[in-house]
Amino acid sequence: MRGSYNNNSVRKEKGKNMAIGVDVGTYTLVSCKRNDSGDFLFKKEINAFLELPLENRFVFNMMRQAGVPLIEREKLAYALGEAAVNMAYTLPTLELKRPMRDGCVNPKEKDAFQIMSIMLHSLIEPIGKDGETLYYCVPANAINQETDADYHQKVVESIFKSYESETGYKVTPKPINEALALVYAELGAKAFTGVGISCGGGMVNVCFAMYGNPIFQFAIVNSGDWIDRQAAKATGESITFINKEKTKVDLRKNPETLVERAIITQYRLMIEKTIQGIKDGLSTAKQSVKSENPVDFVVAGGTSMATGFIDIFTETLKQANLSIKVGEVIRPAEPLYSVAKGCLIAAEAADAS
Repeated sequence: MRGSYNNNSVRKEKGKNMAIGVDVGTYTLVSCKRNDSGDFLFKKEINAFLELPLENRFVFNMMRQAGVPLIEREKLAYALGEAAVNMAYTLPTLELKRPMRDGCVNPKEKDAFQIMSIMLHSLIEPIGKDGETLYYCVPANAINQETDADYHQKVVESIFKSYESETGYKVTPKPINEALALVYAELGAKAFTGVGISCGGGMVNVCFAMYGNPIFQFAIVNSGDWIDRQAAKATGESITFINKEKTKVDLRKNPETLVERAIITQYRLMIEKTIQGIKDGLSTAKQSVKSENPVDFVVAGGTSMATGFIDIFTETLKQANLSIKVGEVIRPAEPLYSVAKGCLIAAEAADAS
């Protein structure tokens, strides 16, 4: 997929392969490279799968012929990616599963490593030289729930280290905090100073950086999947149904149904908890935060794409009485791709040093 960005602040000579950035998200996987003209190129896949019984080989063979990514086991198969999501909508008896949960690799899914390996390896191809630099995003540990970001980082690192192209080329993977990558992607014109807020499927990741140096960073397990689970619990509807319905909701309007009320309420709670976390972080790091100028906030990620999200976020932020002056609240042109773009910029900077 070709992005609309045209930030060519870091280029390489034409004809030479470039570094790679990868957003390893709970719901969406995105890779980012540049073409010979310096424009950003993106590829994405949905980080999900379905378990399919193999009694009916006809369905399995038809999916294979249609190019659906599949893993075959003795008695079942896994359908991977966006095709799995589409099938879950049409076959409600099948449960859509994720190899990641709450921003980290799901320890309850025994085949998570292989499932993610297939999708991530496909996203980073082709590789033009051995040892290509690849930066991938990792979350911070959550402040409201026990998570193991260090374990997750090592698992993802192993996935990329296990990659080998048909020509025998491998990559050199390095981690970067997800929200810091967002600062790199969107705040170059502000000396990489500001707050990055990545609202993904599993977590909200936050980083306040000054001149590209993280002052504080944290994560909250109150994002897209959490909204789905809480709204489903409040209404008695399925998570798949809530996930589909929330794309239709305008957060600025008064809810007309129970489902709308549940979804809007959970979004507002998520925003309030995120901003309170920022307020607490600023208070803890007050000796390190010395900014006379207003500080910009970049808000991206799939969960931030809900209609009215930025309006509600901006309104709540301005009412929070933070210890810093609030500047512009920025929504990138393509909020689903910003983290991968920032990972690429970090990889290019590493190559150039």
